[in-house]
This record gives sequence, structure tokens and C-alpha cells, in this order.
Amino acid sequence: MVTAVATPQLRNGAELFIGLVAGLGTDHNLLTEILTEALVSFGYQTELIRLAQLLHNYERYKSLPAEPADVYIKQHQQAGNEFRRITKSDDSMAVLGVGAIQEARVRVNGSKEKPIPNCAYILRSLKTPEEVKTLRSIYGTAFLLVGSSAPYDLRRRFLASRIAASHHSFQHDQYRSVAEMLIQLDQEEVGKEYGQNLRNAFHRSDIFVDASDARRLRDSIERGLELVFGNTFHTPSRDEHGIFHATGVALRSAELGRQVGSAICTEDGDVVAVGTNEVPKAGGGQYWTGDDPDHREFMMREDSNDRHKRSLLADLLSRLKADGWLNSEKARLNPDELADLALSVEKSPEVSDARLTDLIEFMRAVHAEMAALIDAARRGVSVANATMYVTTFPCHLCAPHIVASGIRRVVYIEPYAKSLALQLYPDSISVDSVETKGNQVRFEPFVGVAPRMYINLFTMMDRKGDDGKVIQFDRKKAVLRHPGSPRAYLANEVAAMSKLEEIIQKEQLKIEQQEFKYDESRNLQTTL
Repeated sequence: MVTAVATPQLRNGAELFIGLVAGLGTDHNLLTEILTEALVSFGYQTELIRLAQLLHNYERYKSLPAEPADVYIKQHQQAGNEFRRITKSDDSMAVLGVGAIQEARVRVNGSKEKPIPNCAYILRSLKTPEEVKTLRSIYGTAFLLVGSSAPYDLRRRFLASRIAASHHSFQHDQYRSVAEMLIQLDQEEVGKEYGQNLRNAFHRSDIFVDASDARRLRDSIERGLELVFGNTFHTPSRDEHGIFHATGVALRSAELGRQVGSAICTEDGDVVAVGTNEVPKAGGGQYWTGDDPDHREFMMREDSNDRHKRSLLADLLSRLKADGWLNSEKARLNPDELADLALSVEKSPEVSDARLTDLIEFMRAVHAEMAALIDAARRGVSVANATMYVTTFPCHLCAPHIVASGIRRVVYIEPYAKSLALQLYPDSISVDSVETKGNQVRFEPFVGVAPRMYINLFTMMDRKGDDGKVIQFDRKKAVLRHPGSPRAYLANEVAAMSKLEEIIQKEQLKIEQQEFKYDESRNLQTTL
């Protein structure tokens, strides 16, 4: 579904493509409304594209219901999963959005290859990291991903109320469990091929906003757009400064799993310590590139944590074998063969996803948060009441050290599913919550310009004229700081759509001629 909002075209402004990524229960309508109003102030018209509703263009999905809300959400979630599975592509819903963009151009200009001046396309809403990657590859610098967050308690309450209203009920509490289930499915459908994966899409945003407060949301959206349109007098906030330092220090890590960085800052925003996940070096600190000898993990040609987990699993399986717990077929295998079989995603999907495989206790590297705390301790710098910025949510090994150090606030970007921090320390930390009890350390998602856009949006442009006077920023005259290249993205659109249309034509029977069915007693069923 595409909704157009027209405004006077004051200049021949470049097209802008905005993807929205937000957890279920976030007020999408408020976000879209504020974003649209802000774009109008820049002289831009908007084309709102609801990705889920584009499925209605296919006979198979035309009967998807509009209400009640819980049934609407569940059926559209599963229909999206099915469409991705049929097309064998995690980005196919986003490519449908590309087709809707082309249709909007035809409607306005008579040609899908003629850009609409002063037009911003809002794609609501993205659900997989592959969708983000594809849209970035198509539109380049003309694509902006806005991530909207709100505390879990608020999202659950908002969604439960919406569901209750759609059932003509005032008892929203009775729909709380339904709301929780839908939010979890939205976050990540673990183990489901072509399922939703908001958890791994959200942290890839260019701008993060907080949707829990309308005024703050409006301020964040307007500031973000002013930066995108070249307002050079917006400088980094303390949080943007801190998370950028954390991201920078993460890049010196050579760990095999992921790069993590941490920066500890005072209340005034001064950086007092940094750390990354890297192997410790005798005498203090961690290995740097160029050190001789160099005993970082990649030099050992193997991840020590993975090696020890495999050894633990082989030991457990050999004991189960000796005690007669294994069937005759598996009992013929030796411990190493059993471990290989158990860790094979194809041959043993259930076992390979066991919680045992999430162990992180055998890493040789010092975790980024611990490294930052050690950095401060080695130099005698207090971290009491400071804020720790970290690129990834702290694990349960780092959480107690953060609490014990006197850190008062932790700001993170990327979630970490293996972390048991909240489960183990609910008395000491508050995560994604509206209220903090007593002296709990607040763990909160980052809000502001993402580190990946820090240099692009904060690099100074002309601030004064030849007469030495300040050049005032005027929204009506502003142009995009980094416009895309129509010649490139128009060709990319054609290529992406051609690929999807070829798949759809090949799978026409599955998409058009079979009915999509919903069985409430068994969640969703299809007739593939």
C-alpha cells in the first residue's frame, strides 16, 4: 500500500529513501506522522509504503484480515515469512517496496525511471538485516535507516491495548501474553529459515530515536533530518561522542567472533578509559598489531572458546555413551565423531542450537567492558558515577564488574542474545525498563546519530559567508548533504526487480493459485 502526501515543490531536490525499523508495540503511526510533518517543512512530499500490505497484491494474500489486531499481526508475520520462503530470499519484502517506489514514479511522472523531485519514500517497516543490506546496496547514500525504540514495558502495554480495542474490550491485561508472544516473534524467530529478525536489523540503523516520548521523538527526528540536509551547527551529543569512541576502539580487535568496544565517560562527556575485546599481554594491556611475539587468537588458528565447548560436548557424549544413553547407531561413533554430529546444523539442528553452545567462559580475550575498567584501574582513574558506552550489550561475565565498579549507566547499540545479565542480576541492573529501582545500573539503548554516520553528518560545511557572518540554516533552501546517484540507483532498482519477478514467475503456482490459510488452534498453516 502506498500513501502519498503532496506538498509544493520549492526546488528540484533529490529523492530520499527512508527505511523504518522498530520493535512491535512501538507507535509506528506517531513515528510516521512526525517524520512526514518534518519532511514537509523541508519542502518534501512523502510516499508511505507499507511493506506488509504489498502482499495484498497477490491473490494468495488478498484475504488477509485487517482486524482484530492480533490476528492481523500474526497472519501478516507468517505471510511475510512464507513469501520469503517461496522466493528463497530474506530481502524479498524490501524488493517489493522497490517495486512500489517505481509505481509511485509512474503515477506521478509517467515513468519509473524519472525521479520525483523533492520526494521522500518511507518504507514501513523492515524486519531482516538482508532487507537493510539490499536497500543500502540499491540506493547508497540516498538511503537512511531510522531505528525507533521504546522500553519493553511500554511496547507490551501499547500493543495489548491495541489488541483489546480491536476486540472491543477495555481489559487490555488479558491480552498481555498475546502481546508478549507477538513481540518475541517480531524480535527474532530463532531457528526459522526466512523468519523475522528485527534484533539483527535494528542495530544497523543510521539514526536511533526514542519513541516513548512524543516531544523527544519529534526533536530527534527534526535534528536528524537537519543533519541529513546539511545543518552544520548540530554537533555531537555526549552519548554520540561516547559511542563513537567505543566503536573506534572496537576496530583494533582481531578476535574471531566479533569486534566489541567500550568507552567510559564522565558526566561531562570526557573519555577516561577505553577497552576492546582482545587477548591480554604479559606486563599489562592487550596485544597490538606489530607486537612481537603476537599471541592473539587468530595466530592460534582456532577459537579457544569453540575448542573448549567442543571438548566439553565430546566428554559429555562419551559419558552418555558409556552409560548406555545413546542408541545403537550413535553408540558406534567415537567421542569426536559424536561431537561433530551434534554440532552439525544440518544433521542435528536441535542439538547444535543447545544452550551449551552459547557458553562464552573459555575466551582468551579480555572483554571490552573489563578491558576499559582495567584501563582505568591501571591509571588510577575513578569510574564512579560514570557512563559506559559499549557497542554490544554486556554479557553476564562483564555485568557484575560493571555494577561493582560504580558505573551508573550503560549505553549500548547491538543486542547480545547470549547475555544472561538481567536474569542473573535483576537486583542490580535495569534493562529496557521505564523505571529504575534504587541504585540499579541503567542499561539503555543508544539514541542519536549512529557511529557509522558520525563523520558523514558531523563534518563541518560552510558556516560563514565571505562577509564573516553566520550562514543561517533554512529548511526550505536546504539540500541533501549526501544525495544519491539516480543513474546508479535506477539501474539497481531494475536489476533487483527483475530478479524478484523472475523468481515469482517461476513460483507462480505457489504464490497465486494456492490459498493462504490460518488455523488459530495451530497458529498459522499454509497449503504449500
